[in-house]
Amino acid sequence: MVKKIISLVLGTVLVLAGIYGLLYLLFFTVDPVRTLYFLVPIGLFAVGIAILWEDLTAFIRRD
Repeated sequence: MVKKIISLVLGTVLVLAGIYGLLYLLFFTVDPVRTLYFLVPIGLFAVGIAILWEDLTAFIRRD
């Protein structure tokens, strides 16, 4: 049960960090940003979604 809670918190934090990073790059940077810099928040968001997807599908299936 503790592993599930840690995994859900980690997934949620990664999703929120990805969204925050992407919004920061879009709205608060003055100079042009390289496309490579966008991979970090998008990667964080994708890993968070993958963790949450695995946990929530396991919860729905009642494993």
